[in-house]
Parts: sequence; structure tokens; C-alpha cells
Amino acid sequence: MEIGDIVISLAGHDTGKPFIVIANASENFVLIADGMSRGMENPKLKRKKHLRVADQSGIKDPTNAALSKRIKQFIRDRRLYAEK
Repeated sequence: MEIGDIVISLAGHDTGKPFIVIANASENFVLIADGMSRGMENPKLKRKKHLRVADQSGIKDPTNAALSKRIKQFIRDRRLYAEK
């Protein structure tokens, strides 16, 4: 799990929601944000074992707007793929 990965939460009240890894906090923890409910100024500390890597975000300079836009694009792409 690396900085910039799009991850899906597997546990907690945010189960099933996509986030982007913005920093490594320690060996077992990362900081995640989505730019909407969890912004860059208030990231969520989450255990790596409670996350599943889904894709790369490709974001070089993370901002709330960039995170939000990429998460929305990821959700839209998943829906299109699921309909096929």
C-alpha cells in the first residue's frame, strides 16, 4: 500500500467507501482522505489490514478538490464496468 493508492474500507462505519492514501503513519497505519467528508486537513487514521487497494489515483499534488474529483471518477468508472 503506497501513497496515492485508491483503497476501499473493509471495516468500520465507512465500510465500502473509497479513499486515497495520503501518508504512511507507521508500519500498520495509513492516513486516508476523500476530499469530501474527510479532507486533507482532517485525514482518517486507518489500519492497513482494514483496507483493500483498488487502483492508483495518479495524483501528484493532493488537494481536497483533486481527491474529490478522482474519487468521483473512480466511482463512475466502477458503475460503468458493473453495468457491462
